[in-house]
Amino acid sequence: MEEQTPKKPASSFRGLYKHVKISVKTLDKVIIVGILLLIVLIIYGIANNGYTVTFDSRGGSDVAMLTDMMYSDLIPEPEPPTREGYCFTGWYSDENCTYEWNFETMQISQSITLYAGWEAESE
Repeated sequence: MEEQTPKKPASSFRGLYKHVKISVKTLDKVIIVGILLLIVLIIYGIANNGYTVTFDSRGGSDVAMLTDMMYSDLIPEPEPPTREGYCFTGWYSDENCTYEWNFETMQISQSITLYAGWEAESE
């Protein structure tokens, strides 16, 4: 004769959740909060179309700002501005023109303003 294995009661087949004691009402609330959080994050992602790069030519010709830049993008180098009586020395990440921006290696991580550096022309 073949041995029969005893059947377990249906309530013992809870798998991963056999040690979790949570009511259906509480679980419903957790799911609803998760869905609402996901919706808020999607709306935020749609509304935030990326970073903006503003070029402050500091008295030189206008340079158009760049929009929709993404994290870690390289900024395309714009045409240098012109200013009568001055030579353009490059774009800088600070107003004091201390830290020159390297368009080939520096990546964007937030919306920024780049400042034009100028040197007076010698006569």
